[in-house]
Amino acid sequence: MSNSKFILTLVKWIALILYLLFMLGFIRRERQNTVCSGVKYHIDNVHAFIDTSDMYGLLVHDSLYPVQKPSKQLNLLEMEKCMESHEAVKNAEVYQDMDGLVHVSVTQRNPVLRIITATNMHYYVDESLGLMSVGYEYTADVPVLSGNVPDTLLAAFREGNDTLVLKSMEYSMRDVIEFADFVYHDEFWRDLFVQIYINQDFDFEIVPRVGNFIILLGKPDDFEYKLKKLKAMYEEGFQKYGWKDYKYVNLKYSNQVVCSK
Repeated sequence: MSNSKFILTLVKWIALILYLLFMLGFIRRERQNTVCSGVKYHIDNVHAFIDTSDMYGLLVHDSLYPVQKPSKQLNLLEMEKCMESHEAVKNAEVYQDMDGLVHVSVTQRNPVLRIITATNMHYYVDESLGLMSVGYEYTADVPVLSGNVPDTLLAAFREGNDTLVLKSMEYSMRDVIEFADFVYHDEFWRDLFVQIYINQDFDFEIVPRVGNFIILLGKPDDFEYKLKKLKAMYEEGFQKYGWKDYKYVNLKYSNQVVCSK
C-alpha cells in the first residue's frame, strides 16, 4: 500500500471514530434531557410479599419517584437501594429505556420454613438463612417448625450463628434449615409435609398431609436416607397394607421403618 492510500485510509478511520464519538455524545445529551414518561414494575411470581403499590410507596417515601423528571436527575442506584430496603426484597434492578420509561424489577426472598417459638413468636427463614417477619397479608406455603425451639438457639441464629449446637439437641439451626430447604425443593415432600414439631427429646415429629399418623424422624441427621425409606413406604407399603390404622411411623432405626398402631 502506498503512503497516500495509507494516509487516506487512516483519515477515514479517524473521521469515522470522531463521528461515532460525536453521535454518542449527542445521544447521551438527548437522553439526559429525556423526561421520565412512567414506571413499569416487574415482580417475580414465586411469592406475593410485595406488590406494585408497595414499590410505588417506597419510591415516593424516599423522594425517588421518577415520573416527569429529566433523566439526568434520576439516581437509578438509589432507587435500587430503596427497593432492597424492603425486608421481602432479595434483589432489585432499575434501568431506563430509550423512550424514557423506567423499569423497576425485584426478586423476592424465598422462605423455606416458618418457625413458631414456644413463646408464640413467628418468623420465616429464607434459603439464604435469613429471618423474615410474617406480618404480611400473604402467607407462604412452607412447612411450619414449632414445639421445643430453645430461645438460646434462636437468639444465636438471629445474631448470625447458625452452627451453635446445644448438648441436649445434638444439632444446629443450620441442620434444621438444610432439612427444611431439602423438603421445600422436593415437590413430593413439599406437598406432603405440613408441620415439623420438636418434642421434649428434641426429636423431629412430622405431620403429613396424607395419613392420620405422626412421622418420627428423630434427629435431622442422615435425613435423606430416612426420607428415602419413607417414600418407599408411601409408594409400596401403604399401597399394599393401607395407612388408616397407624398412629406412628418411626424412621429413627437405621435399616427399617417401624409402624405402630
